[in-house]
Amino acid sequence: MTRQLLRQFLDCEKTRRLTNEHRRWREAMPSIQADVALQEQWANDPGYQDFCQVQERNRKKLKNGMAKGDIFKGLPLGKKLQAYCDHLKKSLPFVIFIATYAESASSQSQRLGTWRNQKYCKLNGLCVIDFDHVESNPREVWAAAYAKLSDEDKARILFVFVTPSGHGLKVVFMADVNVGNLIDNQKDFSAKLGLNPDEACKDASRGAFMTTREDVIFIDEEKLINYENEEFGKRYNAEYWAGHSAPTRPASQSSGAAAQADGQSQQVDAEQVALLNYNGVPYLKIIEAWLDGKDLQNKRHDTLVELASHLRYLIGKNAKVITQVVMQLPWVQDLSAEGEDVEGTVSSVMGWRYYERKPEKLQEALQKTGAVENGQPQKANCQLDESIYSQLPLDTWAENLEELSAYFPCMRELFINLHPQKKPAVLFSSGAMFGTLMTRAWYHFWYEPEIIRRLNYSIFIIGDPGSGKNVIEKFYFKILDPVIQSDQGLIDAVNRYKEGRTERTTSTKAQKGDALKKPVVGIRVHPARTATGEFIRHMLAAKETVQGRELNLHMFSFDSELDNVTKNNKGGEWKDREVLELKAFHNEQDGQMYANQESVTGMFNVFWNFIYTGTPYALHRRVNQRNFGTGMSTRLAVIPLPDIGNAARHQQVDLSANDKLREWAFRLDKVEGEIPIEPLNDETYDWQSNRLEIAQFNQDRADRSLLKRIPYYGIGISLPFILMRHWDEWREHKTLPMDDIDKRLCRLVMEIQYQCQRFFFGEMAVNYYEDQNKEFVVRHRTTRYETCFSKLPDEFKTQQFEECFGCSQQAASRAINRFITDGVVEKVKYGIYKKRVAELP
Repeated sequence: MTRQLLRQFLDCEKTRRLTNEHRRWREAMPSIQADVALQEQWANDPGYQDFCQVQERNRKKLKNGMAKGDIFKGLPLGKKLQAYCDHLKKSLPFVIFIATYAESASSQSQRLGTWRNQKYCKLNGLCVIDFDHVESNPREVWAAAYAKLSDEDKARILFVFVTPSGHGLKVVFMADVNVGNLIDNQKDFSAKLGLNPDEACKDASRGAFMTTREDVIFIDEEKLINYENEEFGKRYNAEYWAGHSAPTRPASQSSGAAAQADGQSQQVDAEQVALLNYNGVPYLKIIEAWLDGKDLQNKRHDTLVELASHLRYLIGKNAKVITQVVMQLPWVQDLSAEGEDVEGTVSSVMGWRYYERKPEKLQEALQKTGAVENGQPQKANCQLDESIYSQLPLDTWAENLEELSAYFPCMRELFINLHPQKKPAVLFSSGAMFGTLMTRAWYHFWYEPEIIRRLNYSIFIIGDPGSGKNVIEKFYFKILDPVIQSDQGLIDAVNRYKEGRTERTTSTKAQKGDALKKPVVGIRVHPARTATGEFIRHMLAAKETVQGRELNLHMFSFDSELDNVTKNNKGGEWKDREVLELKAFHNEQDGQMYANQESVTGMFNVFWNFIYTGTPYALHRRVNQRNFGTGMSTRLAVIPLPDIGNAARHQQVDLSANDKLREWAFRLDKVEGEIPIEPLNDETYDWQSNRLEIAQFNQDRADRSLLKRIPYYGIGISLPFILMRHWDEWREHKTLPMDDIDKRLCRLVMEIQYQCQRFFFGEMAVNYYEDQNKEFVVRHRTTRYETCFSKLPDEFKTQQFEECFGCSQQAASRAINRFITDGVVEKVKYGIYKKRVAELP
């Protein structure tokens, strides 16, 4: 960590705002939890409402098959408010003062990085004490405690600040290798201060949430940033790598003040353990039900480990309280008497993974004792009227589309016998199909307007099994009919060539015929089982000269099962699909140079549109937290197809609807040349700019990334319908006189795409940037060269440089001349120089 970064953490407005909000909520939480009316009042807080939207959009699936967002929706209001209070604290900058970390693989994504994992720590000799729930004013408490220290101990302190709660203290000091490891030093120094530490903070992966400059009581920035005690690391690194962070000294060896303080604390806690409860039921009664029928013979240690891990769901990750609770059990007392380190055993499970749903065994115990919420067990709410898609304004979109269908050709025909909430999915899929037919057209976008843009689409229609995804397939055969018919003749030619090759191996007469020449065909529709080489060969062959310009015609893929695409992508000759999918959205360049004689050699641009339908599970296999950084999520338009509505027995049959769709399909297949879209450029630019300003104001990088490519869909989906609406004008004058109706459709498309992006990928985007910014903080180690430069006075002589750097006059002259060239120092007069920067860059 650098000095500039530390100052940024302490001084930035975001830290101040989050700290103040967290304290406001934390102070109010006791009153909020006791008053239902007050809960409703605080639930109107804008920050809380934004937090709920993000949580409810979390589609990460847990082992029980439920999504995190669904579980969050089912929580009582009081717990949601508490979760927001905790979220405010966790949003603060997170700093680890006591160690740096070697590169390792993340336990979830297997991505390499310097993750906060004790197995790869390198202790630097600093130690942190956490004093929670300090009585009265923390500054006054610290002043009284600080006065008890010797001058030598005072000099060991580098950083003291009030914690985010406003009722605690964090102390960073230089550990003494002779006292012991981190927890030994915490206990020893706490005894000198006369304060009781939080002993749960003994691991080498513990960090601290930062607060504001106003909360800093004392700081020595220079030592805090640069301190390194290699002896401490050499002594204890291996122990922490092995997971041994418990005290190295027996309790009897701790100083008298600490022992006395701990004794008083244990006595008070022992008297209060019986009063501790969960939803009004004492912990000991819950444990009794949990142990019902449990065979403890020769399994006491394993039972203690399992019990401690389950109690985390009730008590939290507080090893001290859990230890005090389990120590009331006779069999745990026997274990302790036999030499078991109960506290160490309990602490060892605090880092185990949490799951959103409590363990089944614990839930059964809560049910037996009546400790569940409102007397009801925690069950998944699967009522049909509570669809996860209810978070999206599907009804509002449907109303708008119904109104717009009166103006745009084909739109009413697309919506026949269709439930209103399914209209957005049909709009996007049909718009992409119509746009693919317009492959011989191009336009200029407001971003880098000199580039020729094509109508590119990457669309997933996602719905539960039986939700009616076949409607997309129905329109595929109707709208893409011109391309399908065109391909049929080319496919027949390829099959005749293959049959001829086969005959040459079996027929003597055929062998005497003329040599067969493989046909060069530009087949445009490709299924999931397509060899990469064939796809590239067809894509390069599908070219036409349009108004003197050679254009690649778009390839197209449709599959009614997204899982089929995914499975075919994992093996065989089509395993490069994902790279081509990524590059297709902007027609980026790819290429290949293989030794295979039949493969195409050279560079090419990718022209390929695709529409797939599938289930939410299939989507998760394609785009998830592990591969979010590829950029596929921002290129995709993922539109839900809710499982809603009943099939009508006597559906409306419009024989002219199919004819009209095919008529327009063949019309659009003939469209060519540049399409003027300046009104759409203005509309999409204004729409995106306004929302990017909001994202910038919120310092929301996740939202900013999701907004970047939405204008392309605003143009791509609406343009075919706009062209159909103004067909006569386009055919005669090649112009499009767009009005507010056209712009309204463009805005609606962008709004649908934006909301769906946030729904499916919003939480992934947030987690992606949080992994970058908050998982760890890298400490910057100042070099000796930098230290020597910082010791130089602002104005120095050559002799002073020689003394600071310990070098000869010649070496000093060369270094000074180099500094002058680099603009680090400037010459005042002969032999005298002035620093232009305080620290070396």
